Amino acid sequence: MTTQLASKRVSMENILFATDFSRHSNQALPFVLSIARKYGSTVSAVHVIPPSGLPPTMEVRAIAAQALREADEGMKAVSSRLQGIPHTLVVRKGDVGEELSAVVEQNGIDLIIVGTHGRAGASKLLMGSVSERIVRQSSCPVLTVGPNVSEEPEGVADIHTILYPTDFSSESMAALPYAVSLAQENQARLYLLHVMPASQADSFDDALGVRLRALVPPEAKLWCEPKVYVESGDAAEKILELAEELAVDLIVLGTKHVSRFAATRTHLGMATAYRVMIQALCPVLSVRG
Repeated sequence: MTTQLASKRVSMENILFATDFSRHSNQALPFVLSIARKYGSTVSAVHVIPPSGLPPTMEVRAIAAQALREADEGMKAVSSRLQGIPHTLVVRKGDVGEELSAVVEQNGIDLIIVGTHGRAGASKLLMGSVSERIVRQSSCPVLTVGPNVSEEPEGVADIHTILYPTDFSSESMAALPYAVSLAQENQARLYLLHVMPASQADSFDDALGVRLRALVPPEAKLWCEPKVYVESGDAAEKILELAEELAVDLIVLGTKHVSRFAATRTHLGMATAYRVMIQALCPVLSVRG
């Protein structure tokens, strides 16, 4: 990652808002509005009706028809919230990941925003919920709004502080332009964090702090000097602890593209990212390297 790449303004012309009309989805909508207004974005609000997997009996067809009616009503409510922002409403049937991927490709989507129910558990860390699948499969960055984010998100949709954790891998570096660009757009304070494994705690030196500071180019035009932190221990725990201590409004991290059952090999891998997504008190922007 060069400073030239880090200083480039990222594109957010087209945003996909994935919704199932639940409270968790509605909790993400203020962030859709805030980012769309700042970046002049067009929003594609997308709802996917999963297949029932049942034989097409009269009862199953009636249930499917009801799902369509509910989707139409839900989309009308979403559209009313998006007034003043260019947007389209999309209702599709099929596998959620596949259908969203198709919309991303067809509409040139730059960012997906989704609320997550935050279903935890060891199996979920690797196999994941719908939101984790979206993060894992998406070719573009995904902003997740977890269950611990404020119940009244209208008051926190503006971004004043951003935490960018990095292990200096190519995956985490892919998120750096987004952290810098969002800090510029929002005149936000940018914090950079590196977490060493506990086994390497004794190898800490000041060079790591210097290396973190060097990631942000001087021409980035941030309103204040970025602050750096070097910690040791469990990556997810340290990210969550520092985010809470600093009361950050957004966490921006890079994730590794791994298969469903593959073990993560970097401490900012998918399992770490998902733990942060479902436990953070603020939204998390995941950028797949």
